Amino acid sequence: MRKFSALIFSLIVALMSLATSCEKNGVDPNNPPQLTLDTYELNIDGGGGDIPLYYWVKNPVKNAEIEVVSGVDWVSLKEITSSTIVLSIKPSNIDEERFGSVTVKYPGMEKNLRVTILQDKQLLNKFRFETVELTYNSCTVKYIPTDKNMPYMANIIDAEYFKQSGTTDMKVFIEAEMNNYRSIAERNQMTLEELMGRVSPQLIYTGDAERSFAGMKHGSQYVVYSYGVTFKGNEYALLTPMHQTMVEIPMPEMLDASFDISSQISGTMANITITPKNWDGYYNVQIAPDYSLYYIAPGSNPSEGLFKSLASYFYDNARKAIANGTSIEQFLKANCYKGNKQINVTLEAGKKYMVYVFAVASEDGAIPVMRSTPNYAYL
Repeated sequence: MRKFSALIFSLIVALMSLATSCEKNGVDPNNPPQLTLDTYELNIDGGGGDIPLYYWVKNPVKNAEIEVVSGVDWVSLKEITSSTIVLSIKPSNIDEERFGSVTVKYPGMEKNLRVTILQDKQLLNKFRFETVELTYNSCTVKYIPTDKNMPYMANIIDAEYFKQSGTTDMKVFIEAEMNNYRSIAERNQMTLEELMGRVSPQLIYTGDAERSFAGMKHGSQYVVYSYGVTFKGNEYALLTPMHQTMVEIPMPEMLDASFDISSQISGTMANITITPKNWDGYYNVQIAPDYSLYYIAPGSNPSEGLFKSLASYFYDNARKAIANGTSIEQFLKANCYKGNKQINVTLEAGKKYMVYVFAVASEDGAIPVMRSTPNYAYL
């Protein structure tokens, strides 16, 4: 009987230790973290390149870091952003397919994730890319083919496309791209070959070429890509596999602007007073309830990724409004403030709230963007 009691006591102590360990690691045993990837299989051509894996985390652990372990020497981690794991794949040096994998780990997650990688046999790199200029809303890329007489596609696309479409096979991407151009050609009573010879801005080049892209979204990643291609009538023939690299558009330089935020709560009404410091331009106010992505528990510090997400949210709203005919000034007057302001907000009973305030500005007629690190307060 004593041995049985001792065994139960030991088991209770062990369970208490496990629970304490989980709590110390910031893991809620009732709501363990779960990291999800957009794909678990990659098919890569022999040229390699920087390949994004998009992820999201449910029940994240405070200050937790993702760990990526490669099982082969030709795959390595390039970087991890707030939404993307970028793998660097070396060009193949063998005349057959090769297989590899990476393991993705996250603190407190019950099982590690495994991504398998199939790379095609070696190919001679037909292109290389140079970033000539990079600003928070534009970039200029130089496309450098090995064969200076070969016609090739020179383009760029928001990396978000691959996340949303789930496309990992580049031949599938090229076919979708060509079907889109075929549709445009048909609407204009032309063949695909005729369209690609006339389209503006120019897409098909021979020799070295520079392309400048405007209206880029700050804090976002883009895929620069090329492939050799010829056209005859409505058909196309690939001369090379698709080559690609990643470019990240930087955030604007943050200005020395800040805001004092105070509030008075009466029932479900909040009166928020905002006083700008070192700033006489427009600023934006975002209210974040505790069920939103932008709410963080008191005592925690907002991450750079959260601020990027706020900047992206503001930018997307501005871009949509302006694309629908609203002028920049009209958008700013309708959605932003100037000077000292008192704002009344209706709150949902029983919910906690945060308020973020940040300076915004438009330069040279460009879409307005976040221009100061957000100040925040709890209501």
